[in-house]
Amino acid sequence: MKTIILLVKTNPILPDNSTAYIIGAVIALFIIIYLIYSLIKPEKF
Repeated sequence: MKTIILLVKTNPILPDNSTAYIIGAVIALFIIIYLIYSLIKPEKF
């Protein structure tokens, strides 16, 4: 049985995983705020 091992190199722009989590959380927060805003004040066509 052959086993393939994949070596994944981390992104040099985001060297720390906690930084990536913080950026992801901020983006998710903006999306949630936008969705709530669009539910409260929908555009009228």
